[in-house]
Amino acid sequence: MFKIYIDSRLRKQTTASLFKRTLFFWFKKDSLTLEADPADALAEILRKNNLSLEQIDSFETYPGPGSYTGLKMGHAVVNVLNWVYKGVPTVKLPLPKYGSEPNITPPKTKKKAKNEV
Repeated sequence: MFKIYIDSRLRKQTTASLFKRTLFFWFKKDSLTLEADPADALAEILRKNNLSLEQIDSFETYPGPGSYTGLKMGHAVVNVLNWVYKGVPTVKLPLPKYGSEPNITPPKTKKKAKNEV
């Protein structure tokens, strides 16, 4: 009985932990230039332990608060795996707890070029 826990609360760092009753193995992926992809961390932990997705009984992720992008990526990976492999209905999949409203700024407008003839 294996459980995978993905912690992607930091945008440029993802930690995937493999449990078999207690902590069995963990893998941390850091990136200084790109977001640390939770799917890459998951693939690496499965590869290093000769496991397949079918052998995992439970997929969980850190609920939040944390980086908007990091939490969104971690929940997307875990929710898809729970939906596809475990048959969890979509209405029962957890949503990230961001801790506050996202800071989304309006798009910048482009200056129109003058058409002079």
